[in-house]
Amino acid sequence: MEHSSRTAIDEVRRSLKEMGREDVTVVAVSKTHGPERIDELAALGIRDFGENRFTEARDKFPEVRYRNESDPLIYHHIGPLQSGFARNLPGLFHRVHGASSISALEKLARAALKYAGETAVSSVLWPMEYLIQIRLTGEETKLGGMHPDEFLSLDTVPENEALQFRGFMTMGPESQDPIETREVFHRLRELRDKSLPGGELSMGMSGDWKIAVEEGATIIRLGSVLFGPRKGEPWKKD
Repeated sequence: MEHSSRTAIDEVRRSLKEMGREDVTVVAVSKTHGPERIDELAALGIRDFGENRFTEARDKFPEVRYRNESDPLIYHHIGPLQSGFARNLPGLFHRVHGASSISALEKLARAALKYAGETAVSSVLWPMEYLIQIRLTGEETKLGGMHPDEFLSLDTVPENEALQFRGFMTMGPESQDPIETREVFHRLRELRDKSLPGGELSMGMSGDWKIAVEEGATIIRLGSVLFGPRKGEPWKKD
């Protein structure tokens, strides 16, 4: 049966309404899919899109045809924030989810400030915002993530008028065991409530997003649910 993004989006929205959580931001993870798929979902009302590779996003986003300054698309960087690429993100991404290195965040903060000083930025999409990724599963295969105690030991986090700290992000266990998954999401919410009440909680992907919403997610990251099967290789411009 052919995948229908329209049907999938309607089902997600229906579920969120039934859960009393229509406030949740749905980030459509478009990695490996072409710009035409972003346009397709934008026409269906999706405004938030996530990519994890800077190089793929750099080539893809300019090919997206949707343009509306009063209702713009918001691009989320959902991969690990790496020091070597941090300076390239301002002007391309608006939200950064995978921050776990203070040194990388300091580079991003300087780059965002430099970009703001050189460019007329839209107030709708500025300042840039970031979420600190917290590692709660103990799995070595999980890339990035700051241990909760490491975060709690920080005196401050990098911020300036061009880059603001807005909350936390995590990934559920690879086992997708519902009990373990709920515990991970519950622990992130406890950390948020203790250190940044009202902050964002980016947690929940295609296989566990409903549990995440039940545990207080404010942002969910959905790929295959909305787009269908992921392509094998990163998208490249012909």
